[in-house]
Amino acid sequence: MALFYWNTHLETGNHQIDGQHKRLFELTNNIADAVSGQGSLPDVPALLAELIDYAKTHFCDEEKLMCRSSLTASKKQQHICAHRAFDSRVQAIAAKSDLEQAEAVNEILNFLVNWLVTHILKLDHRMVHALPDRDDGDAPSLSVQEILIAALNESERRFRQLAEQAPTMLWFAGTSGAREFVNREWSEFMGLTEGEMRAADWSSFLHTDDRERYRSFLDERLRQHDAGLIEYRIRAKDGHLKWVLEKVMPRLDENRFVGLIGADTDVTAMKETTATLEHLVAQRTEQLERLVNSDSLTGLLNRRAFDERLDQEIQRAQRYNRPLSLLFIDIDHFKEVNDRHGHVVGDEVLRAMASVLKKGLRATDAACRYGGEEFAVILVETDKLEALSIAERIRIAAENTKLEQLDRSATISIGVSFLSSEDLAVDLIQRADDSMYVAKKNGRNQSYMQ
Repeated sequence: MALFYWNTHLETGNHQIDGQHKRLFELTNNIADAVSGQGSLPDVPALLAELIDYAKTHFCDEEKLMCRSSLTASKKQQHICAHRAFDSRVQAIAAKSDLEQAEAVNEILNFLVNWLVTHILKLDHRMVHALPDRDDGDAPSLSVQEILIAALNESERRFRQLAEQAPTMLWFAGTSGAREFVNREWSEFMGLTEGEMRAADWSSFLHTDDRERYRSFLDERLRQHDAGLIEYRIRAKDGHLKWVLEKVMPRLDENRFVGLIGADTDVTAMKETTATLEHLVAQRTEQLERLVNSDSLTGLLNRRAFDERLDQEIQRAQRYNRPLSLLFIDIDHFKEVNDRHGHVVGDEVLRAMASVLKKGLRATDAACRYGGEEFAVILVETDKLEALSIAERIRIAAENTKLEQLDRSATISIGVSFLSSEDLAVDLIQRADDSMYVAKKNGRNQSYMQ
């Protein structure tokens, strides 16, 4: 659908001039179609070449006719200067090598629209009416304003028709922000007639958490006369809240602000898809973190994750002067288990020991498979006496856990260390390791703190 319609109010009465004007109208409409997405964007150099060709032919013909007119010398010169300005403007656009294709086409379209209104409707009409062989008979003389009003009324009607056919939701508002028009897409989306849509308090349809933000957004557009983008939730005809992405642009009449235009898209499905993807990504991230930080056999923290956690807990404890203890645990005679029963049974013993630790520790504690048959446990907010008590509780639980593969339990030896204000992680680990070896040396199946 054309953006600019030729009608009798736009005719000068000179067939040669009118034919050339129609050519420019057709070119402008083609560009407008391309910009609105109804066609492919034209090649900018070819478009500029076509405008230069139009100017050479049209301006030459006009200036020959103007020589015969009764215009004063100053008005003739004004007309010629306008022609030269057209050439200069086209050359200036051609010289902007940094413009993207879409930007260049938009700039050309804006220039041509302004030219159609200011030159063809004003200067060309004045020149043709000053020709000696002009015979208007009894035809009424229309002012530029009257010609514009007639053309704009036709354009408004056509534009509303175009808006009704548009596959997106559109609305127009005046300077107060009150909606004067909503298209069919909006009416169908809301399940209301255009009249009901205009009469209703628009913000009442919005989610209560979005109303004030939306009002502020529109007030800002009305004050600044600029464009903006906003997302909000609105209750549609099915009673469900829908997400809408809205772009609001100023309506201008010869640079005078006359209201707003809104173009809206239902993005509910995209939002739901995004939320689903974000949830899946979060799940996968959590799973990967568990894989990266966990021992594959026991499900406890691995050595790398343990080292990071221990550093964090030491820093926290020393900064806030809080107690922290560490347990080092070794399964007694584990090499004999592997040698006699094999590594499959040995793995079952390791998993059983991990289960004992998980059941016997608090949620704030952190258990790790340190390496081989050795385990380590970080006991936060735990002093020496409580650490020894927890160590004994774990040792007794292990001693009382019968393993079917061995037909007996597997005992453990535990070394305990307590953090001092000067300790590094290596100091805390070394003392716990040394204590564990004392426990083993003293006969195993016991806890010890140096």
